[in-house]
Amino acid sequence: VYGFLLLVFVILTFVTMSVSVVVTYFKLNSEDYRWQWMAFGSGASTGLYTFLYSCYYFVFKTQMSGMFQTLYYFAYSLLLASGIGCFCASISFTGANLFVNRIYKDIKSD
Repeated sequence: VYGFLLLVFVILTFVTMSVSVVVTYFKLNSEDYRWQWMAFGSGASTGLYTFLYSCYYFVFKTQMSGMFQTLYYFAYSLLLASGIGCFCASISFTGANLFVNRIYKDIKSD
């Protein structure tokens, strides 16, 4: 089980970095050099998707009722989604930053 979890973690890291590099490339190709927040947001959207899926799961799959159960579920779902979003956003920004540094490394500015 731990090997499979490690494999999924590595795949998530590579896919997040790849998507941020592609988004950053398209942003720079359109001559818009404000790529930092776009790279951060492309990774953070994973956390948003996680929270939206947890809302779907709550409505259609669980049989929970009551104020305390609902509050408890959504509080922990929001914490988990925020953690996933921050992790993926940092990985995404790091990948995009490495990409931008690599492509602009050899440019000589006069």
